[in-house]
Amino acid sequence: MRTLFPAASACFVVVFVASVGYAETKIEAKSDKIADAANAAETQRSTVHELSTAPSAHITYPDDRPEWIGRQPDLESSVHTWVVSTSGCESMEMCEAQLEALIPANVSLYIKETTGWVCDDDFLDADWIENQLVSKRYVGTLQQGDHELHEIAVELNFDADSRGRIRRAYQNSVVDDRLRATGGLFALALIGLCCTGSLLGVISRRYT
Repeated sequence: MRTLFPAASACFVVVFVASVGYAETKIEAKSDKIADAANAAETQRSTVHELSTAPSAHITYPDDRPEWIGRQPDLESSVHTWVVSTSGCESMEMCEAQLEALIPANVSLYIKETTGWVCDDDFLDADWIENQLVSKRYVGTLQQGDHELHEIAVELNFDADSRGRIRRAYQNSVVDDRLRATGGLFALALIGLCCTGSLLGVISRRYT
């Protein structure tokens, strides 16, 4: 019995250390993803701000530029709105490439802001975003000094159905994370018990 308790204690220590390592790794991965999404959205906002206040070149917008492009995110109304706009680009292709990266980053940031969940990339389905979330789109130009630049802006709408889809996916993710963590700990505990049994067998044969 004197050898059983140290061996069992060692087993539980291994399981505990492994579980802590698993949790820390998952937290670090989620933190990195939050930072990436936040940086992408912040780059969009700061670039737009710089364009509107640049001291070296006056920015002139066309008269038909919609006022909704300048709105801040609305997370209080029955339908949440979130505007995504490109900076002034030399070509329309550059605008489209920039928007392609900005939209999923902003959807991810919206989900993080409203639920605290850092969603998987698989959840950010391009068809769902384009068909269900994008409600307005503007394609136009702006004048920066002597240069004509291109701009694209979209307004994302998160209605009750979209928010329900996000909420269900978040809840499923929480359950999956718990199941994976429990399964990992069970496997480690099983390995620890096998090692303990082998150790006890060696000790038993040694003192027999």
